[in-house]
Amino acid sequence: MANWTRQLIDLAIAHQGSYYLPYQIHASREQFLAAYPRAEAFFALKRRVDPSNKFRNKLWDAYYRAGQLHSE
Repeated sequence: MANWTRQLIDLAIAHQGSYYLPYQIHASREQFLAAYPRAEAFFALKRRVDPSNKFRNKLWDAYYRAGQLHSE
């Protein structure tokens, strides 16, 4: 299922699309950043309003790393 989902996400990105952020985290971090190019701005805002990272979920844990958005 995860592999199939990543293939579909690649097709959506190739056609300037994005994908629904589901409860199952199958997209790679690179796919997430390609589909949601404003993610860095959102992460910066989140750091300002929630510096202790109190509010988080699976999606947040999978795609956010403070200060290292493009490295893995």
